Amino acid sequence: MAFENLFIRTKRSIGGVELDATLRETHSTTVTATSNPVELGADITDNAAVEPVQLELQVAVSDTPLGLAAFTGLVDTVTGLFGSSTTNNLTRSQAAYNTMVEIQNQREPISVQTKLKLYENMLITNISVSQDKDTSRIVMMNISLKEMIIVETETVKLDQDQLKGNTTKQQASSAEKSGRKEAVTPGAGVKKSWLKSIGEFLQ
Repeated sequence: MAFENLFIRTKRSIGGVELDATLRETHSTTVTATSNPVELGADITDNAAVEPVQLELQVAVSDTPLGLAAFTGLVDTVTGLFGSSTTNNLTRSQAAYNTMVEIQNQREPISVQTKLKLYENMLITNISVSQDKDTSRIVMMNISLKEMIIVETETVKLDQDQLKGNTTKQQASSAEKSGRKEAVTPGAGVKKSWLKSIGEFLQ
């Protein structure tokens, strides 16, 4: 790993926690379009939905961080949070994993800084870790995050007079416009048209 890459990666963070390295980033943005026909001239944006952003990150924290970043103090934030060990005798990698799980369990939207951009209102949906004899002093976490789309709603309260007034006007207007109507017995032509419509519907 080049020192230049390590220098850049220490700036990436999850929920404000800077990690030793980000090994892989996968950014997914999706727009779901309707499968129904759209009328010519209709607003296309009304027929397509922007789905929440999803991230897949592979990050690493070592019990013994080495390299230029360690000497220049760029991992001081991580060392300060995790240290080489904790009062509970946890290593840096163990403390880092426990911190990510705690953030996930809090279920609060967080900020995620990646190489491409800063994402807001993200939730950790999954954390997976696999270790073997060669990675016993380092934790490599695969972390899945999904955006929470937050909207604001506005409630307009109507008083009783407004509600009664609108209802009375609508009923009076409907009665005035419709007037009195006599019952009409459908003729043969109407029956034929009605049966034709049912036949076309069943086809």
